[in-house]
Amino acid sequence: MEHSFYAVYGVELAETDWLVVYDGLEALRRSRREDDTSEDVQLYTVSGNGRRDDRIIIGVGYEELPPGTCKSAKDLEASPGRDEAVLRAAAALPGRALDAPGWLLVHDWS
Repeated sequence: MEHSFYAVYGVELAETDWLVVYDGLEALRRSRREDDTSEDVQLYTVSGNGRRDDRIIIGVGYEELPPGTCKSAKDLEASPGRDEAVLRAAAALPGRALDAPGWLLVHDWS
């Protein structure tokens, strides 16, 4: 089993299933207009808590934090439009966003 530590700019979704979210994000991608320049919203699942249900995150920014690194949270940049892209996707998907968009620090066992 490997573990990873990374930061994702997005929201955690509750009361939904990762496969339903995956299908919803794919449908959103297919329906995007050609002139839509917003960042692509991705699905992240977080496992390792010993439960069957993984935590589900949707996000637009990702930065891996390998062992031995130290990075200030203020150095994790948020670009204009990220909140809008994440909120638009969250509103179109089943489930409930647990908080406003922001940087989530994730420690994952997979």
